[in-house]
Amino acid sequence: MSDDALFDVFDQEEPTPVVDIPKNVPVIEQPTKVKESDENGESMSTDKRTWEEEEEDPSDLNSKRTRTEVVNEANAGKFFENVPRMQIHTVETIESCLHEVVLPPNFEYVPLKPAMGPPAKEYRFNLDPFQREAITCLQNNQSVLVSAHTSAGKTVVAEYAVAMALRDKQRVIYTTPIKALSNQKYRELHEEFKDVGLMTGDVTLNPSASCLIMTTEILRSMLYRGSEITREVAWVIFDEIHYLRDKERGVIWEETIILLPDNVHYVFLSATIPNAKQFAEWISFLHNQPCHVVYTDVRPVPLHHYIYPAGADGLHLVVDETGKFREDNFSSAMATLRDVGDAAKGDKRGRRGGFKAETNVFKIVKMIMERNLAPVIVFSFSKKDCETYACATAKLDFNSEEEKRLVEEVFNNAIDLLSDEDKKLPQINTVLPLLKKGVGIHHSGLLPIIKETIEILFGEGLIKALFATETFSMGLNMPARTVLFTTPRKFDGKELRWITSGEYIQMSGRAGRRGKDERGIVVLIIDERMSPTTAKEIVKGKADPLNSAFKLTYNMVLNLLRVEGINPEFMLERSFYQFQHFSSIPALYDKLKTCEQQYEAIKIDNEEEVARYYKLKKKLELVQDQMSVMMNEPKYLLPFLQPGRLVTVRCNDLNFDWCVVLNFQRKPGEKPIYIVDILAHLTLESALQKLTAEIQPCSYVERGEMKAIPIQHTLIRDISAVRVYLPDDLRPKEARQGVLKCVQDLKRQYPGGLPLLDPVKDMGIKSSEMISCVKQYVVLQTRINEHPLTNNFQLKYIYEQYERKANIENQVNEAKNELKKAQSLLQIGDLKRYKRVLRRLGYCNSADVIDLKGRVACEIDTGDELVTTELLFNGVFNDLTVSQACALLSCFVFQEKANEMPKLPPELSGPLRTLQETARRVARVSIESKIDMVEERYVDGFKPFMMEVIKAWVDGQSFANICKMTTIFEGSIVRCIRRLEELLRQMCCAAKAIGNSELEAKFTEGTQKIKRDIVFAASLYL
Repeated sequence: MSDDALFDVFDQEEPTPVVDIPKNVPVIEQPTKVKESDENGESMSTDKRTWEEEEEDPSDLNSKRTRTEVVNEANAGKFFENVPRMQIHTVETIESCLHEVVLPPNFEYVPLKPAMGPPAKEYRFNLDPFQREAITCLQNNQSVLVSAHTSAGKTVVAEYAVAMALRDKQRVIYTTPIKALSNQKYRELHEEFKDVGLMTGDVTLNPSASCLIMTTEILRSMLYRGSEITREVAWVIFDEIHYLRDKERGVIWEETIILLPDNVHYVFLSATIPNAKQFAEWISFLHNQPCHVVYTDVRPVPLHHYIYPAGADGLHLVVDETGKFREDNFSSAMATLRDVGDAAKGDKRGRRGGFKAETNVFKIVKMIMERNLAPVIVFSFSKKDCETYACATAKLDFNSEEEKRLVEEVFNNAIDLLSDEDKKLPQINTVLPLLKKGVGIHHSGLLPIIKETIEILFGEGLIKALFATETFSMGLNMPARTVLFTTPRKFDGKELRWITSGEYIQMSGRAGRRGKDERGIVVLIIDERMSPTTAKEIVKGKADPLNSAFKLTYNMVLNLLRVEGINPEFMLERSFYQFQHFSSIPALYDKLKTCEQQYEAIKIDNEEEVARYYKLKKKLELVQDQMSVMMNEPKYLLPFLQPGRLVTVRCNDLNFDWCVVLNFQRKPGEKPIYIVDILAHLTLESALQKLTAEIQPCSYVERGEMKAIPIQHTLIRDISAVRVYLPDDLRPKEARQGVLKCVQDLKRQYPGGLPLLDPVKDMGIKSSEMISCVKQYVVLQTRINEHPLTNNFQLKYIYEQYERKANIENQVNEAKNELKKAQSLLQIGDLKRYKRVLRRLGYCNSADVIDLKGRVACEIDTGDELVTTELLFNGVFNDLTVSQACALLSCFVFQEKANEMPKLPPELSGPLRTLQETARRVARVSIESKIDMVEERYVDGFKPFMMEVIKAWVDGQSFANICKMTTIFEGSIVRCIRRLEELLRQMCCAAKAIGNSELEAKFTEGTQKIKRDIVFAASLYL
């Protein structure tokens, strides 16, 4: 075939394949190589000061360190040096729970003593074994981590700790991750104990009470400020401690636990976590006290897990109440899914993907009601989807007339708190008809008063079908009989992904009401996009481990610099993040020892000669790789990809010997990628596989089979000058094996290797880089041919043996680096960079003593502390009205996405530009200080979508009017305004710190103006 004829074929939209290739076989993709950035790259100047004027040298960031830094670094990491391993004792219990106790070094194990005298609290029901074990720990005045499934009854342990503290005239703090949960706990505990207070930032009730309910952020703030309350505390209860792994807020839990004094005892309540013992080891080591782990994976109400293939007619039980996975039922469900998918593809009406999700949800909810399996919680991962499904389900009516009357009565009593104007809000008017039918919605976009009303109605059994996002599964103790997942996919802020098995366990745990249901029902809707492996991992998977999400923040660093006796290194070395790496040291030592033993075990004769030969071969391979990249340019390569051309292929670690080109075609997309169909010699086993990813190459001296596979053109390595004849039809195996015989004959004909195309002379690549590579290739090939090992009949064996030893040597070096990293203080480099930013911006001096700007930034933790402080000191707020200042501050507290950028009036766009310019300057200083940051992304993090809305609210407009100004959910607006009120209070403290009474009065006025109407309506739980 001539080159012109070849390109005529190529230009056709669908080239005729020489051989049939299964359409479901994926193409072997070339792995993307990510270019690493150079940390010592050029830095961008942001102001008149240069690096030479700073304490640091730009070429050596470790030079000219202050005395404080040198002392702190010398001590850093000493906290974990030469520490004996924790002692762990297993306490004998009955089978349904595991009880272990972690003791610090040099502590003697003393068995727990049974309680003497009457218990602090009596229960009207029999306690579960795990509850009895945990309470025994409390009675012995020892800390305990209770790890159990959702709705298992962990709160019983917390209540007993409160009762015991109040009996003994001690102070106890109960912390929760969210304000709504704090309000609920306050209501529950206040009804029983009376001497209970609440502190959430929004609300403060009875702050002198013996039992204080608060969010973890409040406790952290009190510890940094040295509050008297924290010195009197005997017990701290951390509810939902698994929040510690939250990427954004998890660090707050670690800070709080580290800052609490050693004489405090703890109750940690958590969902099931597989590494509960490791967390207890950290607590024991950190505060030098025993910490018990009481773990149970027994559910009070067993669960049945079902799969519903989208568009099918029935449910398939895949996990029974004993936890056994039903493989046969699972296979049947996946087969049904394939059948439904095939039927949908052949539907003449063109219905893609089978049946609509709404139809599936409606069908299942209706079936649940018919089979008397209500109430049901329907989890969806989109607020809009929750509302869509609820409205579709509201065609049905689940409540009796008496229940409708009760719903209306509860609802009217709740909204009586509101003004007449707020009672007419669209969300309030539209939700009541749904509630009367027994259908509810629960997501963050709802008004708080509506959410609380729905929670109360659901708790009273007046809502039969609740459509909720996953936040409903966090903390709120509201189980149902059935849980339904509308989809197994969720958007996590970065990508649309499958839910993890841990997330599935957390949400499915809401199924099954204790004392009411024999078993709970969980239904997962899946579609044809989900592989059987993924479905099995979700349904049958394990809980997510509790891994630290510790990260430095400027507020943390400044507060630690301000407090005497501690420093940021103190926080780093005591973090759970550091401890988890420290605990990996024994395993790393074992790994290093094993690798070293393997290395020493390999003995090679004349090793120096073998090493020289090995290095020459590796250099030659490197040059070949460089040549391949240039030869694989389409303009050079395509003219030589005629049918019958012999090429070699490399994909990852797989090397395919001479393959035969069949044809090629361009892959759609911006970047030119060509798919080349080749005949490759595969092992007999892999030749039977349908997936390209499972194929294995076979050498021509072994028995194998020629098979057609598609590859990307970039995987071609060598291009032979030889072509072989191809039969017209390659579908018969005999025809393909005939081609194999031709290739084998050619290999015998050229024992020194098949002749290759010359990249310069034959392919016309005359760049200086290619000419240089060709020269290097010739020199290296000559040296290899002249090497004494070249003619050694054992060369292949010797080479493979040395290559194995060289790979083990690399593993030894990697293990040493991992060990060195584990032994060093992690994030110390980040700390240096953070301090450098603070010094350059004037928050602290070279001796790590914080200045006025630093003390002001310590007051702010609701928004970006650096940018707010810069705006404050630049006098930006001095020239703004109260409404303008509040509007500008809204950019710091609103974090959600909006449809489009608003067109702001001049009185708002001007301050916004100032904010963005200030943020750019902070970003540039950060980047120059070697902090990994993208300037545009940082600036875009200050979202102006609520500026007009906030200005209108401060100017006195009604909530109904401001809702018409935006498409953002009402609940999101309320949350933004409440966070803004929190930020304004902090700005008042900041203005007071710099002695600006006018500015303090302005922020105080802003706080008073936004605190009104439905936005700050009292919680129904209070």
